[in-house]
Amino acid sequence: MTLIQRGLTLLLCLAAFAVQAEQKQRFDHYDVHYSIVNTTFLKPTVAKAYGIVRGDDRFILNISVRENSDDGDVARKADISGSVFNLIHRKPLDFKEVDEGDAIYYIAQFEGDNKETLDFTLSIQPETSRRKYKFQFNKVMYTGK
Repeated sequence: MTLIQRGLTLLLCLAAFAVQAEQKQRFDHYDVHYSIVNTTFLKPTVAKAYGIVRGDDRFILNISVRENSDDGDVARKADISGSVFNLIHRKPLDFKEVDEGDAIYYIAQFEGDNKETLDFTLSIQPETSRRKYKFQFNKVMYTGK
């Protein structure tokens, strides 16, 4: 794992837990963890390495899929798609996979205004499953402005 990858993992984890509690959705024996982080929490070098545009009105949706089995909790690759809706426009989310071996996560960038409620619709199919899981959630964005 490179220094930049470690930096992104650490920053995403710290920012997710410091700003907003990570959330989890359970499907059969899979846990889908998701959190939203304002991109200003990322160091400029880390953001640049991943092509992430930093800004008060820019956020990252971070998703990881873990399979609970007899061998313990295992990171799984997944096909993930989704969209974000702000009562006027629905925009697709473009997920980028980051594979660090023990940790696999998917990040998608999007924009939001301060105190704006955004609705998210996600479809997730773990590589070890024939089923596609769908869920929705909403979140109020805070830009710090």
